[in-house]
Amino acid sequence: MLLKLIKTRQFISGAHCEVWEMNHLTGNRLLANVFVLNEHLPLELIYRLTVHRTGIFIQDKQCGWQWDSQNVETAVTEYLQSVQEIREEIRIEVCVPEPFLPGYPHVDRNPDDYPIVLGDFD
Repeated sequence: MLLKLIKTRQFISGAHCEVWEMNHLTGNRLLANVFVLNEHLPLELIYRLTVHRTGIFIQDKQCGWQWDSQNVETAVTEYLQSVQEIREEIRIEVCVPEPFLPGYPHVDRNPDDYPIVLGDFD
């Protein structure tokens, strides 16, 4: 299972983030909105995520997310525990949102055959 922690708004103390489940079969879905302090915010990479009774851990460190509500935290934690119980590995990618460009990333904005204009501009 692949999750994405997308940093939507950066602040001095941390970042508002969205936690998304990425699934090509059933479609991507938003699991929760969280606030992550800078000291708990991992670099923009992909990490192993594990769930214990005491919470969610990224690379064996408590994630330190501040949830919108206790109910959301409980629901997401229980869902991830059920995924983990069937021995499916959970990975989380920390990233920023994709830019709003039609066709991104499949459109080359700087094609090799772009015309080069040479001339005298005196």
